Amino acid sequence: MISGFELFNKRIGVGEPVHGGDPVLAQSITETATITLQHHQDFFALQFVALNYLHPEKNQYQYRLEGFNKDWITADPHTRKATYTNLDPGRYTFRVRASNNDRTWNEVGAAVAIVVEPPFWKSELAFVLYVILLVAILIAARKVLLLRERANVRLQQERAEAQRMHELDLMKIRFFTNVSHEFRTPLALILAPMEKLTQLADHTHARQFQLIQRNARRLLNLVNQLLDFRKLETQGIPYYPAAGDLVQFVRETTYSFSDLSEKNDIHLSFFTTLERLDTLFDPDKLEKILFNLLSNAFKFTPEHGRISVRLDHAPGADDAKPGVRICVEDTGIGIPVEKQGRIFERFFQHDLPTGMINQGSGIGLAITREFVKVHGGTIGVESEPEKGSRFTILLPLQPIPQAGTAAPVPFPLAATAPVAIPIPQSQSAVAVTPRDSRKPLLLLVEDNHDFRFYLQDNLREEYTVLEAPNGTEGWRLAIETIPDLIVSDVMMPGLSGTDLCRRLKGDERTSHIPVVLLTARSSEEQKREGYDTGANDYVVKPFSVEILQSRLRNILRQQEATRKSFQQYLAVKGSAVTITPLDEKLISKAVAMVEANLEDADFSVEALSHELGMSRIHLYRKISSLTGKTPVEFIRSIRLQHAAQLLEKSQLTISEIAYRVGFNNPKYFTRQFKDTYHVLPSEYAMRGVKKDTPFGGGSFAHGVS
Repeated sequence: MISGFELFNKRIGVGEPVHGGDPVLAQSITETATITLQHHQDFFALQFVALNYLHPEKNQYQYRLEGFNKDWITADPHTRKATYTNLDPGRYTFRVRASNNDRTWNEVGAAVAIVVEPPFWKSELAFVLYVILLVAILIAARKVLLLRERANVRLQQERAEAQRMHELDLMKIRFFTNVSHEFRTPLALILAPMEKLTQLADHTHARQFQLIQRNARRLLNLVNQLLDFRKLETQGIPYYPAAGDLVQFVRETTYSFSDLSEKNDIHLSFFTTLERLDTLFDPDKLEKILFNLLSNAFKFTPEHGRISVRLDHAPGADDAKPGVRICVEDTGIGIPVEKQGRIFERFFQHDLPTGMINQGSGIGLAITREFVKVHGGTIGVESEPEKGSRFTILLPLQPIPQAGTAAPVPFPLAATAPVAIPIPQSQSAVAVTPRDSRKPLLLLVEDNHDFRFYLQDNLREEYTVLEAPNGTEGWRLAIETIPDLIVSDVMMPGLSGTDLCRRLKGDERTSHIPVVLLTARSSEEQKREGYDTGANDYVVKPFSVEILQSRLRNILRQQEATRKSFQQYLAVKGSAVTITPLDEKLISKAVAMVEANLEDADFSVEALSHELGMSRIHLYRKISSLTGKTPVEFIRSIRLQHAAQLLEKSQLTISEIAYRVGFNNPKYFTRQFKDTYHVLPSEYAMRGVKKDTPFGGGSFAHGVS
């Protein structure tokens, strides 16, 4: 009963395009089984009509789009049209049925298939491409992850290898550092005797000795350079400025190469426009800077060449502060342009012309640059092959932080003095020179047999020398003998010098003994470590024995001054003084013990040593060393001091005072009092001695002697 369909898009018929696109139907819609629409053809209408001409106005229509509508929709009998918009891509079936004027429905009706094509990006081909692309991405991602993982593994391997190489380098540097420390002792045994031989020898032999001395100093400088490199690698370079005349310092350092200049027939000169320049700089590091530059200049400058050092002001550019410029110039072989930028790298060495051997280590200029940086300066090089090189150092001027125009602080120049060469002999592990009571007893603790013999041979004229080959034996001998001085090496197997010093200073029996440490460790941190243990002095190898002897004399003078201060302390009531050092605590405790047993005539040295927890011999050595008195004299002086106070303040008789301060015999008391105060007790009481005199004795009080 349905005649067919008509497809509309604002009324579109057979063969007409939808939305101005390609024709939708190739033939009549009544003969079309399937209508195919593109995804953008999203608005269309279908019109239908029934072939019933008997009361057609009473015909009714129902339609539905399977896949879109579930129920039948009653259409308007006048328009007979179904309109759809925005259908999703897919396959649909449009069905329509009609009824006549008798309300009889045609159940078969008419149908047409409608296919809405998806856009390209939703098509099956697109999804296939998507899958392919996703698989490709996953494969690529996997490859990237694998590559990244391999790169991480390689990086970890490289890091592990770098760490291993770094540890190997550190192990090598530690080894060479330890060896370098060991070099200092034999160098000290070479340099110190050679200085004396050079002064005592005739002209012919003196030149030979100077040759030995010069090369020993060069070896010492190389050892120091290696130690500096070790510090540069591990803990950085500290800066220790000192005030001084920079012009004089550079001039003296330059002229120290005059013998090398004469030997190699190289003209050495120093030029400056300044007569004097007082400033702050690190003399040790500046000396090494100049030494490295001049050493390289002499090494690479042939005979009949010229080397010059210039020093002048360097005006600051813009806001830069004015400074000083130091130039070291030579007429040597020069440096190729392409290698000039690398000469300050560590271990860099360039090939030399035929016939020349580079004996350097490749660290000298690297250390030089670091030392210049420590001063806040810069270093540069200008060079031309076969014509020479010029190194220019620019240092900022650092004013001396002192008020007024004070004179510069002098530099501690290395003092050298003649010493005797020891002749090694067989010797026991522990030896001592014959004891002379007029000489101080010195304990020498040194594990190197030759060096110990050398020191003993040079110190025995002024001291009775007791020797120990290690720290443990040194500790035993110190306890047994209580020497006046102890000189100890630092680096020893077992008990080191610093541990020995710490143990000595922490024991009441030996805390008063001055300790001088000898070591090849020259850094400021290591010196502070030595002083922190309580050492009285710190001497760096190699050193002049004359300098060591001078320091030992100074320490003995200080000990004598300390002893006098303790004697004065005995004149003051112990309970009235607050003290903390270990030796003063011992004296304070001893004074308190004697005062507590003042009336006990039987209180003896044995009782005092028992109360103090010390043996009689240790008490004797300790009291004698600190006060210059024997323990008997120490006890008697305190008794007499209290007697003097009682004579001045009380109305007691002389006999009563004698018994009260521990004297059983008044006559003996009178004799001892007169020997000490040079007046009889009765005269002392009558003259009214003032309280603020050392022993309450006025002009008659001469102290405890």
